[in-house]
Amino acid sequence: MNKYFIILLFISLITPTQANAKAKNHPLTYYGAVQKGKIIPWKEAQHLLPKGKKFTVIDMDTGLSFNVQRRAGNKHADVQPLTRTDTAVMKYIYDNHWSWNRKAVLIPVKGQLIAASMNGMPHGAGALDNGFPGHFCIHFLDSTTHKRNHADPDHQMMVLKAGDNLEKFVSTATPEQLIQLFLIGVKQRDDILLKAAVGKKQLEKVYSKVEKIQALHYKQEEIQSVIETQPLIVKGAVNVSTIAVERGEGQRSLTVSFKLEKPSTSGTWKIKEVSFN
Repeated sequence: MNKYFIILLFISLITPTQANAKAKNHPLTYYGAVQKGKIIPWKEAQHLLPKGKKFTVIDMDTGLSFNVQRRAGNKHADVQPLTRTDTAVMKYIYDNHWSWNRKAVLIPVKGQLIAASMNGMPHGAGALDNGFPGHFCIHFLDSTTHKRNHADPDHQMMVLKAGDNLEKFVSTATPEQLIQLFLIGVKQRDDILLKAAVGKKQLEKVYSKVEKIQALHYKQEEIQSVIETQPLIVKGAVNVSTIAVERGEGQRSLTVSFKLEKPSTSGTWKIKEVSFN
């Protein structure tokens, strides 16, 4: 067993909860004071990060960073890790498993930090000798997917998180937007999104259920349809049908029920109760 294998084995045994502590031992890839990013639209970001440009990606949750190069993408940035070391850091950020989950990230460029969102799944083509089988996507405000000409809601919420803008978003959110924020938080397994959607106390009541959900699928159109059929004025209930994968239970249908209120017709909507059936 050579030294290189021993080092890799040691890294693989580090648990996700140790990420911040262990990251401090890697000063070249660790940002100890992660700040909020500036939220700018894709039409501006694509010029700051033109095709071929090399730049750094900082994961907000861990403070770890790695280097990439934008190789393609017109509706968002298709990028690749620069080296095998960068690939290893990125995979470590994703708990050593590639995933479609979105993560809030910051990108230093021209003296500022730009708010963005990445996924962690190699796909499509890749051209660099980096041990990464393809490329991955980085989204910005108002960027869209390649197949559909609309923004990906999960990426957009992560951009708001990266820009520390969730509180402002919630203060003017519609019932549909609040419900979607909560469901995205469940789907992406992100406590910050969940807390923004329902508050700390309400989250504590349902967290034991939420943390068991490993994957979640729902239709955004259904939320909109329910609310349009039964318009909410200052109080109401909304049921959303989902397909969930729960730890130890497998895949099953799951109805998530929301009770919402606001103090007056001009007040701010709040999710007062969440239940799972």
